[in-house]
Amino acid sequence: MRRPGPSRRSRALTGTVVLLCAAALTGLVGCSGESDAPSDGAGKASPAPEGDLAGTVVEAVAETRRTSARFDQEITMSDGKQTQLLFIKGDFDMAGDMGRLTVEIPEIGGARAEELFVAGKVYLRAVKETAGPWGYFDRNKSEVHLPLRAPMNDPEHTLFQVGMAKNVYYQGVEKMNGAPAKHYRGMLDHLAVSLRLGKSQQEDANRERASRGEDVPVYADVWIDEAGRVVQTRTAFDFGDNTTTVTTVFSDFGKPVKVTAPPAAGLATLSPVPHILTG
Repeated sequence: MRRPGPSRRSRALTGTVVLLCAAALTGLVGCSGESDAPSDGAGKASPAPEGDLAGTVVEAVAETRRTSARFDQEITMSDGKQTQLLFIKGDFDMAGDMGRLTVEIPEIGGARAEELFVAGKVYLRAVKETAGPWGYFDRNKSEVHLPLRAPMNDPEHTLFQVGMAKNVYYQGVEKMNGAPAKHYRGMLDHLAVSLRLGKSQQEDANRERASRGEDVPVYADVWIDEAGRVVQTRTAFDFGDNTTTVTTVFSDFGKPVKVTAPPAAGLATLSPVPHILTG
């Protein structure tokens, strides 16, 4: 059977990626806007288990969110003609809800942004030859605009999302960070995939789901170490020529993380429009 071609939503998402790439550092700081607070926010609630193995993943997510870690994330997005890579890295105290990270797009002249998570805010500035002004978002009001991205690249969102995996199966033991880790694979349903989507993107996702009559297949892989912590996640979908893969590695658990908010003087407000650097 011939695989169906990309839908209008898929083509729209691809077009959004290309347009955002072309203006990766333009208009990053602008006028503020308001949106309804998403349901999960930065809270510590965990998704409900779905069977024994799904429960194992939920428990590992909860254990990981009780500590701090270094994380390294690689995102690959492709429309079959062009592939876009993003690299995100930083340190995050998930128990204390604070952290710092950088996000880079090597293909766009070294486009880079820095982010600070502290006291319920996300502070962001673009960096090219020099650092731009800091702006900020309310963390709980930040949204997702591209498939499988996290709002403002929040690593806790990534953990929360994989904790919603269903039909989870054990895949075996593999080496991660030089130590054995148990590999589990499940599927993310429509609710998990559309978590924290902006209003227009949510409407598109709902129409896509309705037209298919079933969820777009999205895989979630989770690796758990002997201490019961998540050491790697991978989420991926393959829909025609459109693919996205997000791989996140957690390491150096328990390391101290200290973050200080930028001075209030000179702070700008951030526009809520979609932007490839911020998800």
